[in-house]
Amino acid sequence: MSSRPLPPPGFVAPHIRRGRYIFLKAADRRPLALVCAGYEECEPGFVVDRPSFQWHAVEFLESGSWEVRQNGRWVSAAAGTVVVYGPGQAGGIRAAGRGPHGKYFADFRGTAARRELQAAGLATRRVRHLADWRPAADLYEQLLSCAALPPEAQTKVTAAVLHALLVRLGAQPDTTARPAAQRRLVFERCRDYLAAHYASVPGPGAAARACRVGPEYFSRLFREHTGQTPSQFLARLRMHHAARFLQQSDLTVKAAGHAVGFDDPYHFSRVFKKIHGVAPRDFKRGA
Repeated sequence: MSSRPLPPPGFVAPHIRRGRYIFLKAADRRPLALVCAGYEECEPGFVVDRPSFQWHAVEFLESGSWEVRQNGRWVSAAAGTVVVYGPGQAGGIRAAGRGPHGKYFADFRGTAARRELQAAGLATRRVRHLADWRPAADLYEQLLSCAALPPEAQTKVTAAVLHALLVRLGAQPDTTARPAAQRRLVFERCRDYLAAHYASVPGPGAAARACRVGPEYFSRLFREHTGQTPSQFLARLRMHHAARFLQQSDLTVKAAGHAVGFDDPYHFSRVFKKIHGVAPRDFKRGA
């Protein structure tokens, strides 16, 4: 078995904290061939700004706050944004804020590469904001898993997965174009996640990442279907369970707060009183 290809010198950009990659050896003139793919955890200060690129590239912003170059200027972009660039096509992304910032990318070429992008609608819509990016992230992970395959299998399998990725990215609804019924299904999945992890999830941002939904879209879903922000919904959910613990168990106020995700008993008491109108200690006495 031949050795695994290494990244060319200078390929990995500055301000990369760590990364996972697959690099393929140069292939013959195939219709679609992956050159490299990866997942990178980026530090503040990370920037890629290319007026052109030797390969076709599809960058997928998986977590954190970003800015992307669109129509010649930098605009804000959240997780779930897809940026496409390549030969003769400019593209730029840069990390915004403290992070964490995570992104996938796939660089490819081939006699049919441009046609594949056109068929997927990605040749003209070079910046997209996906409502639900779980399927896309899963396909990027499949590309990365091909690093464990024998070299002769990598070319064929990565080409098939890359084709599926491009088709999926083209078919995936934007945050503004998703039908009401589909938005309801995504909301129910997000709501169910909070219901199952209300005590351990750090906050709405972490929940959105776990559900593979952009933070802005995540917030919009809860406002649309509950009339509340995700933070308000999570706080009420936690206080509902806290009240149940105080009524139906021997837990102290401090223990009840800890059970629903509060390490600070004073903060817990303030939130409980704000929602239930009574301090948790008085609530327990009256239960």
